[in-house]
Amino acid sequence: MRILIKGAGVAGLTTALELTRRGLAVTVFDTAPRIGRGASWFAGGMLAPWCERESAEQAVLDLGQSALDWWEEATPGLVSRSGTLVVAPARDRAELARFASRTSGYRLVDEEEIAGLEPDLAGRFRHGLFFEGEGHLDPRPALAALHRCLVENGVVFHLGDKSIDDGGFDRIVDCTGHAQVGSLSGLRGVRGEMLYLATDEVSLSRPVRLLHPRIPLYIVPREPGRFMVGATMIETEEAG
Repeated sequence: MRILIKGAGVAGLTTALELTRRGLAVTVFDTAPRIGRGASWFAGGMLAPWCERESAEQAVLDLGQSALDWWEEATPGLVSRSGTLVVAPARDRAELARFASRTSGYRLVDEEEIAGLEPDLAGRFRHGLFFEGEGHLDPRPALAALHRCLVENGVVFHLGDKSIDDGGFDRIVDCTGHAQVGSLSGLRGVRGEMLYLATDEVSLSRPVRLLHPRIPLYIVPREPGRFMVGATMIETEEAG
């Protein structure tokens, strides 16, 4: 059976890998000249099913737990399983309690334990939640690793073309995501905004989520001295 996957982002590449493992002949098509240049390029890379359960359905937690092992096996050496630290200023401690009430998989940590986990946060927060089972990875090298693996296993890529003749395929899997907003019923456009910070004055070992009643944010360590910060989720059909 020949399968055509439209979209070379995280959904398309992971689908291609699973189908290839099942012995199917897979072709991946994307109008972009390189893999993962849509939403996947700007993802936080947090493998945080327990934290996400705070505002998501139970299925996110159930599937997310297996996703940790999946990514570790699919991209050897790229997943850090150092957990997630959730903190809030003393004045917003109610936000911490609300967050804790809506999820699981954490332990309460005090000021001393926070300093032990992240020395550069010493003295800044009195209370927090530590989700020890969570992890993170940088999506960009992870997508590159998936691409190399797929090429080595015979997957054919058509990148940068405007169209492809899909008549010779037995099944077509559409992983184009945002491109289908307005075409598929119930598909919504949701995007976030992020920025990178570079400094040698701060070091973090894991993602840190800062709770706030109006503007919660998260910071994810990348390579040494570089951090990705995200804070928004915007309902919009515009790409950016």
